[in-house]
Amino acid sequence: MKLLIQRLAKSNIGIFFRNLIGFRPHRFTQNYKFLNGISISDGFPWRTDNGYKTKFKFSDILGLFYKIENSSVEIVFYSKDNKLIKRIIIEELDYSNELIIDKDFLNGIQSFGTFNIFHRSKGNYEDVILSNRCYVGFSFNNNLSSFVHGNGYVKYKSLDGKKLHSGMVFSSLFTNLYRIQSTFLEFTKSELFFVNPTSKKINFSVGKNSYHLEKGCSMLIDVSGKEDISIFSRCMFLRPIVFNYKNDFLDVYHT
Repeated sequence: MKLLIQRLAKSNIGIFFRNLIGFRPHRFTQNYKFLNGISISDGFPWRTDNGYKTKFKFSDILGLFYKIENSSVEIVFYSKDNKLIKRIIIEELDYSNELIIDKDFLNGIQSFGTFNIFHRSKGNYEDVILSNRCYVGFSFNNNLSSFVHGNGYVKYKSLDGKKLHSGMVFSSLFTNLYRIQSTFLEFTKSELFFVNPTSKKINFSVGKNSYHLEKGCSMLIDVSGKEDISIFSRCMFLRPIVFNYKNDFLDVYHT
């Protein structure tokens, strides 16, 4: 009986009801370890605003770890309003790869948004499930890049590129508290980069200020000079990426 209850609790229907009533909630909408033949992507941030360039480093995971030849990657770029900007497919991969994202690459756009990476293969590899957490570097005014790895799953796609699923993170009936364990008093400027990882509009608050994000949208919030920041939202684990400035120094990290 105990084993049966544990299996039910880990099933997709069990996760749904756990999240619904707030009993040992699960961050995601389903148990993804039971899926096969998929590539999971974070909602990686890109910036070309105010003197920014973004550097994306990624590996050929299918070739490196699964010895699958002739694999490729699909990288899809969205605006802060979740509008499709650009989609590229890179078919000739090295084990380690790098992509520079600047205003020229994005057809003159000077803004911010998100992008996803999906690994692809023409073969039948139903036993493969992978996530490339990757590293994204941000160079401000041509200074050295500060790197941060993936922050949270948002979408997955079948390895053949035919099926796409978004909204991997659950938005519950209950308000969740996420407290940033950092102070921003010593910096010239501090920003929080948020991405909506759910399939619906989310409302959240940062301190006393309220915000909302539509599906797939992203937002930068200035929190300069704040000592203690608490984030309230029904979205499970709404964790931002932090941009801290001090003169020519830039530090980017997730909390």
